[in-house]
Amino acid sequence: MSRGRPVPHFEHVDLSNVQSCFFDDRSHRAYLKIPFAGARGSETLCVIGQNPSAADEREADKTIHYLEKLIYLKYSQYRQLIVLNLYSQVDTTKTEQAQPLHPKCEEIFNHTLGEEANFLVVFGKLKNKGQYRFLDRARQIEPLLRSKCVFKLDLGTQYAPHPGNPKIVYNNLNVGFSSYSFADIAASNA
Repeated sequence: MSRGRPVPHFEHVDLSNVQSCFFDDRSHRAYLKIPFAGARGSETLCVIGQNPSAADEREADKTIHYLEKLIYLKYSQYRQLIVLNLYSQVDTTKTEQAQPLHPKCEEIFNHTLGEEANFLVVFGKLKNKGQYRFLDRARQIEPLLRSKCVFKLDLGTQYAPHPGNPKIVYNNLNVGFSSYSFADIAASNA
């Protein structure tokens, strides 16, 4: 599980129907599907971060808990979240040396990008770090999302803030969505 104190899923998550998909003895997570309880809209929101945590059906992490709460409270059109990541390796410290992207996870990721319409990007400020080529990977997926609705948390930044941003710190629920255009990765040099 995640390090430190366990983080529960938000109280309005339909816990009995949360699904996770891990590979290679839980060292790679392809997705985490999180349905909300009660009457909701019919849309799915896919969230894309950098690397997954060990969050699963039983336990969230600070990022996932915050997003569950924010989206449940402010965006009733979404009946579920699908949490994806640029890389599949469970490595929140970004220090592992093993292969960062499992082929089955990449296949599931690309399939989901093709099937779904609504995306919330929470990369934070992207830079390549060791074996993690975050900028390169974001540039690879940008064409796949051109015809989709792609959002970021609206803090007035060009980049897509992470919920750990100092203006949010997993707590500020007065944050809405704004369109995300990948302008920050187009302007950056890897």
